[in-house]
Amino acid sequence: MRKGIIAGLVLLGLIGICLAAVPLVQIQIADLLKAEIERSGTTKVGTVEVALFDRQVVLLDVKSTRPAGEMTIARIDVAGLDWPIGELLQGRTPLQGIQWGDPLQAKRLEVKDFRAVDRITQVSLASMVVDDFDLDRFDPGEGGPHADRQRVTRALAALEIGRLELRALAIDQRQKGDTFGLASFVVERFDRGNLERLTINGMEATTKGKKAAEVKIDDVDVHGLDVARLLGALGSSDWEPGMPMGRIHLVSGRISGFSGDAFSRYGISLGAINVETVHESHAVSRTRTRIEGFVLAPPLRSLEALQLRIALQSMGLKEIKLDLDCSGLEDRSKGVLAVEQCALVGPGLGEIDFSAQLVNADAAFWQAIDEGDLDGLQMSSAALGSAKLVVADKSLLERSLKALSTVTGQPVARTRANLANEIRRYSPPGVLISESMTRLLDTVSQFIERGGTLTIDARPDPPVDLDRFTYLIRPDADLVSGLGLTATLSK
Repeated sequence: MRKGIIAGLVLLGLIGICLAAVPLVQIQIADLLKAEIERSGTTKVGTVEVALFDRQVVLLDVKSTRPAGEMTIARIDVAGLDWPIGELLQGRTPLQGIQWGDPLQAKRLEVKDFRAVDRITQVSLASMVVDDFDLDRFDPGEGGPHADRQRVTRALAALEIGRLELRALAIDQRQKGDTFGLASFVVERFDRGNLERLTINGMEATTKGKKAAEVKIDDVDVHGLDVARLLGALGSSDWEPGMPMGRIHLVSGRISGFSGDAFSRYGISLGAINVETVHESHAVSRTRTRIEGFVLAPPLRSLEALQLRIALQSMGLKEIKLDLDCSGLEDRSKGVLAVEQCALVGPGLGEIDFSAQLVNADAAFWQAIDEGDLDGLQMSSAALGSAKLVVADKSLLERSLKALSTVTGQPVARTRANLANEIRRYSPPGVLISESMTRLLDTVSQFIERGGTLTIDARPDPPVDLDRFTYLIRPDADLVSGLGLTATLSK
């Protein structure tokens, strides 16, 4: 019994000694880190603090001075630091120094009062907080003129974070005099290019010589953003500006609260822009885009706005209101890409509906779409299956003719008749003026004369391959028959 008591007391004593030594060890590690950070002579740190049990490192008053510019950070706080076990098993430890391409894990990272200045740009940031930071080992690429771009994009392609929040970000292009700022920028669950949610508040952009913001956007809310292809392209050593960057996928997004001089200068207000995508299967998806609450009411503050206002007044209008609603379909199993409906509506003025369908799209077509490769589309195959344009006049035709009559100094009836006659006599260069073409032009002329709803249909039989469009516009080509064009007029 006495031996057990003695052994326990000895163990407690050893534990006490170890605990008492922890502060000394932490101070020693902090001194080593400070010396390592300042070894190059370009960076200075006011204070380094280490908490072993919390796996935490705090840097205070960090200053870096290089020929290219300066950087200061009031506080860097990294907690829950971890090093992957796989790296340790391969004999790699953070004591050897962390370089581009090395892995790093941290439960929480906080940066406060960041400021960087060079000859071109000044960047400031009130705070940054990152939760659950997990960077896998990655190939940083080779040096060269695009080394920074490759490193950053490859790091993003290997990164997972639970949450990122930036506060009061300001970027000042010192030479150009332009500024850009954000009140807040929040990312939730980013996984190697796949972003679950992004929210931005208080976005402002100001141009040189102006105090007021040129463009202001109150809120941006994005869900399901996939930029993996973009990161893969930009991280490639072969990529050059102008080359394809890959398609960006989006589940939903909303931008609202538009204002600023760029809008008020012309009396433009805009409610919101919405985008929604629904994946019905791995091969079928539908996308809807809406622009809501567009209003044009030109003020009397500039020559351009005054000209717009006079044009509207000549049409008997004080303002124009428009809404746009477009829906599209991708069905890769059937080789179909379609604009199912795209409606531009001006209340009290009229409505324009457009729809079109590409069919027989091959694998090369979809690959070019995914890669954003316009040149690749020329090497692919797809055909125009159908298209329709519907113009429903409510008052826009009469108002437009009235405005045109004001310019020409002729009565509205004469302007209407002259325009209708010009359409009937219209002879597109390099196109056969067939009987079908004459009927189509006559229907359009009747629309000018009587108003109503004009429908122009294209139903080529068989569908016209996209590369045959140059054939259809050759001299004496029967464009109307080739595209299966018809026009109808209804009240």
